[in-house]
Amino acid sequence: MGHRLRVAHVGTGNTGSIALRQVLRSPRLELVGHLVHSRDKAGQDSGELVGGTAAGVTATDRVDDFLALDADCVTYFATVSGRDGDEIVDQLCGILASGKNVVAPSYLALFHPASLGDAAREKLQAACCQGNSSVFATGIAPGFASDMLAVHAASMSERPTKVTVEERIPCGSYRLLGFFEMMGFGRTPEQDAEVYPPGAMIAHLAPPLRLLAQGLGWTIEEIRERRDVALAKRHYSFEAGEIPPGTIASVRMSFHGRVGGEPKVQFSAIWSMPDEPVEDWQPTIAAGSATRRLTRITVDGDPPVQVDFALNGGDLPGSAATAARAVNAIPAVCAANPGILSGLDLVIPAHGG
Repeated sequence: MGHRLRVAHVGTGNTGSIALRQVLRSPRLELVGHLVHSRDKAGQDSGELVGGTAAGVTATDRVDDFLALDADCVTYFATVSGRDGDEIVDQLCGILASGKNVVAPSYLALFHPASLGDAAREKLQAACCQGNSSVFATGIAPGFASDMLAVHAASMSERPTKVTVEERIPCGSYRLLGFFEMMGFGRTPEQDAEVYPPGAMIAHLAPPLRLLAQGLGWTIEEIRERRDVALAKRHYSFEAGEIPPGTIASVRMSFHGRVGGEPKVQFSAIWSMPDEPVEDWQPTIAAGSATRRLTRITVDGDPPVQVDFALNGGDLPGSAATAARAVNAIPAVCAANPGILSGLDLVIPAHGG
């Protein structure tokens, strides 16, 4: 076996735990540290924390001890929801300045470095210079299906004029805290109109849309949002909540990135609690299919291009794919020149068993 890269990990939520197990299983990686944010996890063995055998690494909640570790890369799966952006940037800067590269799946502005505010970008760049390190954000979406896969698909067409990315994600098995309420499932359309502020999701989708556009040599001038809802015709019961007849069972969020006044970059995502169709929005997943996430990419050009990309099996294959994408990126990030990297800067190979 050749040189093993030394990895320190942050985050033991659902996706973070999957990533940690992947690091522990990889013959190319060696876990050397683990930062946790709750005292009940500190002092426990990292492998046992994620339901595996002892790994010989003890989790710590002491940031200074974590930063003092000798590690090549940090897999940063810390929760960002509800945290101040400056706090996240400061923690990333501390890691980078200590000489460790970072891969991260959830701090959205990092996916398109130009979308970072000037102050955050300058702080991160300075930390990368100080530590001779790099930071890279990736995942299933954003990071691949919603942006980079579309860039590669468009390369099959001469002078593409429009790129459309459409996703469908069955959500019946989702148990993520707050997801059901955030999406508006189980609300009437009238209740939803009172609660959902128009344009609320634009900030979340802007970085991957701008990354896609940049990959085609375009600059998005404006992003417009549309929210459609479909109602249940019967009662549905899920672990996450109840959906009575006449309330929202499926939501489609659509975003139009305008280039030169034209909607040249379009993205839509359908989140549906029932597996059975309650609307006729595209793309659809065939009844009985193993597909749990479907992305359709359409490129207007010569020739026109269409790509269907599916994740099959399991309740939440998107979480496993996000973890794998980040973990697979570690060698490329460690070999890259210092700085804030995007998906346009790196090729992420798989590492077969």
